Amino acid sequence: MTGALQLEWLKFRRSLVARVATTLAVLATPVFAVGAVALARNTPMQGPMAAKFEPLTHGTLNEAQLAVAGQILAVVMLLTGGFVSTWMFGREWADRTIGSLFANAVTRRAIGWAKVTIIVGWALVCVSAAVALTTAAGAIIAPHGFTAAVRQQAYVVWGASAIMALLGLPFACVAVVTRGYLGAIGVLIGTTAISQILAAVGVGRWTPYVAPPMWAGAGGPEQALLVGPIHLIWAMAFAAIGTYAAVRAFAHARLD
Repeated sequence: MTGALQLEWLKFRRSLVARVATTLAVLATPVFAVGAVALARNTPMQGPMAAKFEPLTHGTLNEAQLAVAGQILAVVMLLTGGFVSTWMFGREWADRTIGSLFANAVTRRAIGWAKVTIIVGWALVCVSAAVALTTAAGAIIAPHGFTAAVRQQAYVVWGASAIMALLGLPFACVAVVTRGYLGAIGVLIGTTAISQILAAVGVGRWTPYVAPPMWAGAGGPEQALLVGPIHLIWAMAFAAIGTYAAVRAFAHARLD
């Protein structure tokens, strides 16, 4: 397993996909959260833009920034986590390296779990860095607003975003089945669209890809209260089942 981890880590840290995904996940959320709240509170707006930015003028600056971060980071981590997961597994076919794995002393199952370990570790580091930067920016700009309630809100944003990152792993199973990452990316985009439809018809809390953002406040405070531990557990269970399916499919993959 150690050898597989070292090999997969070497592939991962040298890849352009990992670098772009990391930059987007870590920097996009803090920059957008701080910028959007500053724009809403310091720039007079009219028309549709005023209605969209009006909620950002309520509460303390720290609370508003974390509210934006919760909405953005959950989506960003699903997309980047999904892209990284599909690339990690699908690249073996796209780059025609799958054949060499059959001659490797390390089993494909061990290689699959090594890929999962790196993806999970990377995702948790990215989520932690993004939430820390957003929270630190708020604490610097408005130090008196950094209250216990804000810290609790930061924990919720971290938890919701971490779950969404893990929900990107099941798309690796699609990448293995379709023998590449393009099909899996299409399924990822389609799943995101379908999840929004399910949220609109009122079953969002039972939809794994909707419940975590709802918990973080994406649908407003009232919708957040509808999400309980059972919904979050179901989302994590879905991620775990999808991850196991991806590794199992990778372990039993064939060349023909």
